Amino acid sequence: MKAKRLLGAALAVGLGLAAITSTTVVAAQPKGKSGAPAAAPARPAEPPSTKKTIALTPAGLAWGMSTKQVAALIDKMLDEAYVPRYKATSPGVKMKALDAELAEEKSAFRRSRIDFGKLPTGIDATPLKGEYTYLNKESMMTLARADGGKRYFFFIQDKLWKIIDEHGLGEGNPRGKDYQSAVIKLATAFGVPGRVTPPEPEKGRYVTEVDWKDAATHFRAIERSESEIAFAYEDLVTLSSLDSLRPNKPVDANAIDPAVASAVRKDEPPPAPPPTDKAGKKK
Repeated sequence: MKAKRLLGAALAVGLGLAAITSTTVVAAQPKGKSGAPAAAPARPAEPPSTKKTIALTPAGLAWGMSTKQVAALIDKMLDEAYVPRYKATSPGVKMKALDAELAEEKSAFRRSRIDFGKLPTGIDATPLKGEYTYLNKESMMTLARADGGKRYFFFIQDKLWKIIDEHGLGEGNPRGKDYQSAVIKLATAFGVPGRVTPPEPEKGRYVTEVDWKDAATHFRAIERSESEIAFAYEDLVTLSSLDSLRPNKPVDANAIDPAVASAVRKDEPPPAPPPTDKAGKKK
């Protein structure tokens, strides 16, 4: 557990966002001449560019890495996190137990891999639904943090393209007491207010998000609940090609079965002939 606490701290500090949380910033709507609220401004087509680079951590983590490369990087992080414990442990039974504990943590990360193939997964019942698709060579690996949160690594064609970190919120929490205060802190850190996006279930977005971007990364602050927020980091290059990388589209559960639609069309009466004038010509 001590090693996990060190690992969690290393992740938090490296993010450069350890004291930040995301929240929907709701500005007071201006009043029109009649005293009624003026129409809300149109949502910007692009998220604002940050004045601060959105860095990935730990050092060495980069978009496009394979699952094996990410696992090797996590191994290195764990090795470093365990150094203080090894220094405080004498050779013998306790040292062997520590070796086994470290090996298990490394193995657990590799075993966490989920491939989104033909069969549905339990992830569909979590807030991560909508962050991946099936039958498009996508996968995910999960790293548990000591603070109870988790970090999710998403791959497409075995290339890292998205990371999602879960964080708690509440009174005294450095990221904020709630979603709104968290987003305000993010806006301060990034040097510009974010773009607010409401839920759009048809597009796989089920909660409010506020986002920003820099030259390489798209950052989303995701509203999870009153006590939880998530930060999503996405590779802009992959994001721009996502439609072509996902040739197999999700099936719309509310869509009419093609066979039923065809039968309905057959039962429809043929269209009436166009009206004609007295001379028999079509109008």
